[in-house]
Amino acid sequence: MTARSSRTRRARLLVAPLALGLAAVGFTVTPTSAATPPSPPASGDAEADATAPGGGPLDLRKGAVFSQSNDPAGNEVVAYARAGNGRLTRIGSFSTDGTGSGGFEDSSNGVVLGRPMGEVSPNNNLQRGKRLFVTNAGSDTISVFKVLADKLRLVQVQDSGAEKPVSVTVNDGVLYVLNSNEVADGLVVPNCAPPNQSAVPSITGFTVGRGAKLEPIPGSTRKLSANSGCAQVSFNPSGTTLVVTERTAKVTGQAVGDEGVINTFQVEADGTLGTRRIYDATSSGPFGFTFNKQGALLTSEQNDGLAGPGLGSAAGYRLAANGTLSPSGPSAPNGGTDSCWFVVTDNGKYGYVSSFFGQGQISSYHVSPDGAVALDASEADEGNALPGSSDLSLSRKSDFLYSLNSFEGTIDAFAIGLNGSLELIDRDAAHEPSEMAAPLGLAAS
Repeated sequence: MTARSSRTRRARLLVAPLALGLAAVGFTVTPTSAATPPSPPASGDAEADATAPGGGPLDLRKGAVFSQSNDPAGNEVVAYARAGNGRLTRIGSFSTDGTGSGGFEDSSNGVVLGRPMGEVSPNNNLQRGKRLFVTNAGSDTISVFKVLADKLRLVQVQDSGAEKPVSVTVNDGVLYVLNSNEVADGLVVPNCAPPNQSAVPSITGFTVGRGAKLEPIPGSTRKLSANSGCAQVSFNPSGTTLVVTERTAKVTGQAVGDEGVINTFQVEADGTLGTRRIYDATSSGPFGFTFNKQGALLTSEQNDGLAGPGLGSAAGYRLAANGTLSPSGPSAPNGGTDSCWFVVTDNGKYGYVSSFFGQGQISSYHVSPDGAVALDASEADEGNALPGSSDLSLSRKSDFLYSLNSFEGTIDAFAIGLNGSLELIDRDAAHEPSEMAAPLGLAAS
């Protein structure tokens, strides 16, 4: 099967939480002191705070933030409406009719907002989307929601095709899910050690039809590496290439201590995948990634996670039309520990990377059109991030950055300045503290 343009594939296919207050096994979380977040608005500002970005009452379709509980007793999506000033108002929790794993999944993009034609968040390829795609790592399913003004409506629960789905992506009428098949004994935190897997990880494709209903694509499942440490699956902006990061896999001849590869697949006209290409990452432990509008690939790098204090970094790659990958420049260290999540602003100028361990931090980068990255500020959060700083997501137009604090069970809201600076404006608790769940995914609009 030969590759076709995204327009041709689109026509053919369309016709046919959060854990809070978690004390992980073997890891005690002692919150560091952080700057006190701004106080709630005074009574005179209450009306302004309760309006949608374009004025009027709050509406999830006009501005929102979503995450999931990943609770093994019953997974839920927590939905917040976003006000024009970036503050969040909790609308409610909505069952996925599935279960979470209850453990950290070493993954990115477990929740994606978009529509059949592409993603709004965390990879912001489109401006608006009314469907939420959620992985249920405990029940091995994918839940699809329709976003309404004041609630989420569950549309479908679809078998993911293998065990433990942890990352999902959608573009051009096709959805792919990453099934890690990882087995965790109890609640464990990311440590970049080779994972315990019940089977080789894989990716599986689905068509996304009317109402965003999913249908499995025959012959679409592709296996990844053994001891993969697979972290994320995502389409490039045009939907012609699928990319998967594996933080602990290796290619032949790769040196000890240089673990981590990036996979690329060309997407065929029927939604299946072409030849798998495997590339040694510029540094160790490629994890979460995103793309700029020019299609350059931007990745975070763990560099041994907890075992590599202060070694977090980021890197960029040029992604050719045929799916080949080449570094845009050297890795750029940020001084954080376990750098795992990456987002880039709509204008493509600024990237943000969160580091999970240590004191927790969000670093800012200047991003070139070809994907080269240069560190701007190691602690762009100005000390406000907390241990367990994980998933990141940007609001529509990139006015605000949202960050999940996994251990504290809070979502931070930062205003983004003209120079890419961050100002903490709000910190909201998403759930009551839980000892049986760990967060997975964050998507904003």
